[in-house]
Amino acid sequence: MRTTCIVAVLLLMPAISMAKSETARIEILHGKRPFLVLSGADTAGQFTIWSGPGTSITAADGTVSTPVHPGDIADWEAGAVQIPRDVKVYKVRFYCAAGDAPAREDAPTHLCYGVRYAIAPDGRAFIQIPAADDKEFRGNTQSIYRGVEGSWFRASLRWEELVRPRVDEALTPAPGTGYSYQQPIYTAPRTAVGAAPSVSPKH
Repeated sequence: MRTTCIVAVLLLMPAISMAKSETARIEILHGKRPFLVLSGADTAGQFTIWSGPGTSITAADGTVSTPVHPGDIADWEAGAVQIPRDVKVYKVRFYCAAGDAPAREDAPTHLCYGVRYAIAPDGRAFIQIPAADDKEFRGNTQSIYRGVEGSWFRASLRWEELVRPRVDEALTPAPGTGYSYQQPIYTAPRTAVGAAPSVSPKH
């Protein structure tokens, strides 16, 4: 019996340690190549994945609630939404600092979560928690199983204030280079909220 308890505690230790970890780096990708990397406390460290659906806190009186954090990546309280057609979709990967280390640029990190970031032609932006058929799903659920996988949410105000200008800048060709970044275009399905996306290049 004692051996069983010890094994159970050891299995829980990575999850307990991971729950304390801060975001040390964020990569935003088109395909397999990051076009924007944010690192350190002033950018990546402003955001957390440890809040919203699938997470909880217990108050002193025993009340259990879902935490809301100033560094949320999505507007969780507004609930899932249907996204418009012809949005541009990017991959976003979060790298957490090891253990309870602060979000320094030189901190050891591990990939701890991945989402999709979509920008509509009218400027609205959205965050998707990847669905079960997405390759990010397995790794995500080792960190947090939210119960809303596949759903889209409005991107948080903080995310749009801090990350959006950097995305726009990274995608703007340098003057005189003639370089034009090929944006991915997502055609929204005519199905319920949370349907899996299909991405095709813009011509």
